[in-house]
Amino acid sequence: MKIFKILIILLFSVNTIFAQDGLPTSKKSKEPTSFIEVPSLLKSKVESFFNLVMKNDVKKAYENILMNSPINRQKEDIDNLLSQTKRAIEIYGKLNGYEPVNAEIATDSYIRLRYLGLHGNFPVRWIFTFYRSPEKDWIITNIKFDDLSEYFFKGD
Repeated sequence: MKIFKILIILLFSVNTIFAQDGLPTSKKSKEPTSFIEVPSLLKSKVESFFNLVMKNDVKKAYENILMNSPINRQKEDIDNLLSQTKRAIEIYGKLNGYEPVNAEIATDSYIRLRYLGLHGNFPVRWIFTFYRSPEKDWIITNIKFDDLSEYFFKGD
């Protein structure tokens, strides 16, 4: 009798797992790609950001890239980005350059760009997510950076 109950439970579990195959799913992002497909405006915005950070004008860098962004309305978030960036420069060294790593194009209106920040002491991973708003054109919706640049490599 116990074996019969276990078999019923297993069959129910397997059936439940496979039953979800037919559910609608969101369109998956394309594989990370080169920057060839990325609109030049987005590359230009990020390059301008990095150039201002390299000149130690972190505040202006964020003012420019966050123009028309919903992040710009969150003073606390902006203050946090400014202080974290300044702290990263203290820890990882001055930003001396940057290199594009890859782009992920979820749709024509939603794109993520990944860069390697060439800081004096340690590389930093920078990730910028852009959305093409029907009302405001391209705006940035997320900026992240961390010292997990090892994640740019596959298969570790």
